[in-house]
Amino acid sequence: MEVLVWIGVSQSMFSGLILSFVKKDQSTSNRLLTAWFFISALEFLLVGLDSRTGSIHLSNPFLIFNPLIYFYSKSLIKPNLKLRWYQLFHVLPYFLLTVGAYCLDIRFTNIHFFSIDGSAWFKVIFGLTSVFSFIGYSIPSVINIHRYRINLKNEYSTLDRQITLGWLLFVIIYYMVFMITAYTLGLVHIITHEAMYSILVTFSFLLTLIYIFSFYGLLQGRIYPINENELDLKQESYKNPRLKTEEKQKIKEALENYFIKDKPYFNSRLTITMVSNKLGVPRHKITEVLNTDIGKNFYRFVNEYRVEEVKSMLSNPAYNHYSIEAIGYECGFNSKSAFFSVFKDLTSMTPAQYKRKLEE
Repeated sequence: MEVLVWIGVSQSMFSGLILSFVKKDQSTSNRLLTAWFFISALEFLLVGLDSRTGSIHLSNPFLIFNPLIYFYSKSLIKPNLKLRWYQLFHVLPYFLLTVGAYCLDIRFTNIHFFSIDGSAWFKVIFGLTSVFSFIGYSIPSVINIHRYRINLKNEYSTLDRQITLGWLLFVIIYYMVFMITAYTLGLVHIITHEAMYSILVTFSFLLTLIYIFSFYGLLQGRIYPINENELDLKQESYKNPRLKTEEKQKIKEALENYFIKDKPYFNSRLTITMVSNKLGVPRHKITEVLNTDIGKNFYRFVNEYRVEEVKSMLSNPAYNHYSIEAIGYECGFNSKSAFFSVFKDLTSMTPAQYKRKLEE
C-alpha cells in the first residue's frame, strides 16, 4: 500500500505541474484537470501518512472525481462555459467529509463498517453522499457526451480523437462499471458482514485514472478555436423545417458557390461555424438546408468535395510525383486513415484502386 501511495503522490504532482507550466493552453478544462491532480496528490499524501499509524481515516477520493468528470466534459464540449465562485459547493462534500473524518477520528474498517456505534451516523451520511454524488454527476456526464457525439457530423468536416472524445466516454463508462461493482460489494458487506472490498482497490483504481488523464489530458486540445468561445453551440433542430423554399434555395446556392469558388474544404479543421461566419448565415439554417434540401450532413457534404478534388488530382499527370497520401493531405484530409476510410465509403474503392483503374 505504501509504495502505491507514494507513486500516486509523485504522479499526481508531476501531471499537475506539467499541465500548469508546460501546456500553454490554459483552458477551463485544463485548469480543472490541474486542480484535480493536486487534490489527488494531497489525498494520496494523507493516506500515506495515515498508513504509518496502521489505520486510515475514512475518505472517498471519488467525491472530488465525480464533479471533475462532469465539469471537465462539459468544458470541452461547451467552450463558452465559465466557472463561477459559487460552483465550489460541488467540492464541499469531499472536503467536509474528509475534514469530518479526521476531526472525529473515524477510520476505514472492512469489518462491520455500518455497525451501530458512535460514528454510525457519519458513516451513513458518508455512504449516501457517495452514492448520490456518483449518480448525480456520472449519468449527466455520459448523457452530455453522447448527445455531443450524435451531432458531430453536423458540425465538423473531420473527426478525430480530439473531437470525438471517445476516450473520455470510455473512461466514464469504465468508472461507472467500477463504482457499481464497488457499491454492490458494499451492499453484500452490509448483509453478510463479510469484507469483500479493500481501500487498496480504491487507490489502485484512482492511480489508474490519474495515469489515463495524465496521458489523454495532455493530448487533448481545444475542440473549438479560441475565437469561437462566445458562440452559442447548442444543437439546433432541423427535423421540422422552418425556412421558406425561397430562403432555402438562396442559402443552398450561396453554400455551393462558396465551396466551388473558395474551396474551403482544403482546411482540414473546417467546421460549420466557420462556414456560417463566412456566409453570414446562422448555423441552424445551414444545417436545415443541408439535411432537408441537399440530403447530407455537413461531414459528408464537405468530404464529397474533398474526394472529388482527390479524383481530379489523381487523374492529372501534373501530380504524378505526389504520393496518394500527400494528395489526400493536400485536399483537406488530416490523416491517412480518415482519407482512405472516407474515399472508400464514397467510391467503394480505395484511392490506390481508383488510381489503378485510371491507368488501365
